Amino acid sequence: LFANLYLAGTIIFGGGPVVIPLLREYVVSETWVSPRDFLLGLAIIQAFPGPNFNFAVYLGALATHGAGLNPASGALLAYVAIFAPGIALHSGTMGLWGLLRKYRVVAAALRGVNATAVGLIYAAVYRLWEQGFLSPDFRNGASLGLDPWWLVVAATSFVGCKSFGVPPPVAIVLGGAMGMVWYGVATS
Repeated sequence: LFANLYLAGTIIFGGGPVVIPLLREYVVSETWVSPRDFLLGLAIIQAFPGPNFNFAVYLGALATHGAGLNPASGALLAYVAIFAPGIALHSGTMGLWGLLRKYRVVAAALRGVNATAVGLIYAAVYRLWEQGFLSPDFRNGASLGLDPWWLVVAATSFVGCKSFGVPPPVAIVLGGAMGMVWYGVATS
């Protein structure tokens, strides 16, 4: 668990959403956490402020609880593992960064890294789209594209926030309401 989360922490750059598919790969593929619990935890963590790295604490607690160990120890282990690479990198490069940031080539390279991070975020969103549909028929997740309603929910949230200035918390509540409408119609 520590090695997998440490590895996820070392190769993350550009934003929290990038870590989600890696955490899924490193924790769900090992069968430490079920796909259902992963997606439910992800939905809950997205409703709270703070970095997506905190999601690793939840996954660590679930993974160790499933192994019969104390969930608090798994949460602490996951917390240290996911944040240690970034803290080490930050602490180890601050002196060097003071010298390098004066060069235009370094600034240009960092803009390229930032653009790559945006691409990784889109890739992360796409992977979640392909695995985010939970139902009694799809306990391990399936593509949200199987039901066009989820495209309507996503488009409504995006257009509402981008074009009409709807605050993200309101868009989340609206998406939840639209999901309840779908559930009411689909189970009738």
